[in-house]
Amino acid sequence: MNQATSEPTAPESIPKYVREGVERQDTTTLRNLATWAEDLAKYRESRPIEVGNDEELVEIKKDDTETAGTKVVKKVPCGKDCGGCPHGPYEYRVHRDGKQLTWEYIGPATEE
Repeated sequence: MNQATSEPTAPESIPKYVREGVERQDTTTLRNLATWAEDLAKYRESRPIEVGNDEELVEIKKDDTETAGTKVVKKVPCGKDCGGCPHGPYEYRVHRDGKQLTWEYIGPATEE
């Protein structure tokens, strides 16, 4: 017995211009697109966190329960000739927005 299936609905988070372009593709292109999108997502997730030349990366905490990004602990310069730079360590939450990293300051790093 054949059951009728309905066409899947795209998530609302996918922009209309992307959705419309994808919907026009043939099956082979859709499968290639799916493979490429998965590979691209894995690549972006695996790229290392980069800090500035005058900053010191202390620790990266991968937290599977944290959906907003990766926790990063680093020391940072104060921008003055204080002689005590870099300061910290401070904890940040980092996530990717396309190719850009977005850094959210959490506060002084705590011992766990």
